[in-house]
Amino acid sequence: MSLFKRGDVWHYDFWFEGRRYFGSTRQVVRANAELVERDVKRHLRQRTAGLEPAPQVTAPRFQDWAEIHYRERAQHMTRPEFLEDNLRVVLRFWGERPMRGSVPEDPYHNLRLHDPIRNPVWIERFEAWMRARGSSPQTRNHYRSTLRGMYRTALLPAYRGASGLTVNPFRDVPRETIFERTVTVTVQQLRKWLAQASYHVRLAVAIAALAPKLRLANILSLTWADSVDPDLRYITVHRHKTMNTLRRPQVVPISEQLRIILRDARQRTRVHIVEYRGKPVKSVRGGLQEAARRAGVPFGRAVNGATFHTLRHTAASLLAELGEPEAIRKEVMGHRNIATTQRYTHLRPIHEIPAHERLAEAVPIADLVTAPRKRASNKSVGTFVGTLPGTLEETQGKIVIPEKVAESGHRM
Repeated sequence: MSLFKRGDVWHYDFWFEGRRYFGSTRQVVRANAELVERDVKRHLRQRTAGLEPAPQVTAPRFQDWAEIHYRERAQHMTRPEFLEDNLRVVLRFWGERPMRGSVPEDPYHNLRLHDPIRNPVWIERFEAWMRARGSSPQTRNHYRSTLRGMYRTALLPAYRGASGLTVNPFRDVPRETIFERTVTVTVQQLRKWLAQASYHVRLAVAIAALAPKLRLANILSLTWADSVDPDLRYITVHRHKTMNTLRRPQVVPISEQLRIILRDARQRTRVHIVEYRGKPVKSVRGGLQEAARRAGVPFGRAVNGATFHTLRHTAASLLAELGEPEAIRKEVMGHRNIATTQRYTHLRPIHEIPAHERLAEAVPIADLVTAPRKRASNKSVGTFVGTLPGTLEETQGKIVIPEKVAESGHRM
């Protein structure tokens, strides 16, 4: 049997004559699910033998397809939990309402994959629903990408026959323009932030600040046995965001200051480097937010304040101000290309100071601008008989007043 359970319901997934068949049995008892699967296989054999006509293909429900899409994509991703989180949200609109745990405000329309193709109004309703939830433009782009990916999976040769789809209705849905955040924190703000935080938050922030190659998920998954060598010289991360492209683990040299911090942490924690009451930490957002409030540091994207990810932007900017070459900064930050490093670098224009000083030396005007104030002269321009500066000849520099104007006494 090729049954598996998702939640309370059994699903089938098997291959027959080079094609894949999958779906929900709608059964909560395995014995009943086995009967449904046998019936599906019996109909397939009879249709293959010409004993019954092939049924009209009906696109699967979003609720069922989300499971297939996740299983297909998870094997190619280092962090499939992000896809799972996005699927859970989009199913609040497109999927079936669960028996328990749902929010009444979520619509749960229980639609099929062909519904937004036949009636594009569903896409407009989904857009309105996302905005009503208060999702940021970046988050809405993530949800659009998730739906676009579900249809890309449905159009793969292995799934196209079962899905019955030929187009991706989300392919041409425009993404929203994202204005890149340029928020960083000063060293003084960072010290205030740390002073108000709990120990496990302080430790996570310290690792992020001194080893900016590591993201929050990497830091919270670090263990003493697998992530650091006994002499505390290097941190090694085997599962990271750029693993599929770089094809190698991330290795971070441990500075002397970070080594002091980790030696102290080794006396406090057992398995994971960052622990809270002897257990691994899943999130530090609450502790970060409370510490930021006490320290007077604006926190959260809603107020254009700092977040944990701001520490990476801060490190990239400080490295640039310290004069580190771009190629070195790229490696320290763990980026795949230099363009990403440049987006993370938000310089205070310290590097522009020498150029501005040279420009000022070439344009000596301060004495004229700061001279004591005086009114413009009311004398006639005709009284000027000097020469203009520069390479003009002396006769060319004189002001010539037409005779009629001079005789009339009019002032220019």
